[in-house]
Amino acid sequence: MCCDMAKRADDGRRALVRRMVFLLDKQFGGADWDRTRKRPDPLDDLVRTILSQNTTDENRDRGFEALRDALPDWELVLDARLDRIKRLIRPAGLVNAKGPAIKNFLRWLKQERTVLDLNYLKDLSADEGIEILTQHRGVGLKTAYIVLSFACDHDLCAVDTHVHRILRRTGVIDDRCTRDRAHNELRPLIPKGKARSFHADMIDLGKQICFARSPNCDACPLFEVCPYPVETP
Repeated sequence: MCCDMAKRADDGRRALVRRMVFLLDKQFGGADWDRTRKRPDPLDDLVRTILSQNTTDENRDRGFEALRDALPDWELVLDARLDRIKRLIRPAGLVNAKGPAIKNFLRWLKQERTVLDLNYLKDLSADEGIEILTQHRGVGLKTAYIVLSFACDHDLCAVDTHVHRILRRTGVIDDRCTRDRAHNELRPLIPKGKARSFHADMIDLGKQICFARSPNCDACPLFEVCPYPVETP
């Protein structure tokens, strides 16, 4: 009986996610964007994503551009003093964590592969890539999912603050579900081939409509499937 109930619950969540994929893509066009997007270099994407943690996109880009302008080759970054790397990435904040994370990853990659290149991840399975990346301090599931999805074309949906908020409000996950756990819960619910576009569409929804405070529920394409407007006074 318990197994039957769990299966029905998963079937219901799968149907909900399928409907969300359709409704969001109809408004935001993530599938069209995914077909025409430019693929970033995996190592560039990893460093940029490390810099993005707990800061704005603008500050992330400022830190990344300052680093690459001063040290345009990853070998130069690897050879640079840690205090110089910290100064260059300062616009992105948390330099005492992000600086060592970048330098230590480059050192490991050089020792492991002899070249500073992550393109080999494209030839591995998503799970193999996740295991390789998340063994490093400063590289969590969200960072690994982003790099493997957008730079390596794996069918994964990263759960950032916007995605996590939307998943909780729609009831795809419960309020106790952490972001890390949400990655594993969400992954089997998304229709095959739709994970990247679903992520992009939910980011647009979170930034434009489903705000952390005072979401514009009347304008939301998920109004018909989301219990949050009913529960909100």
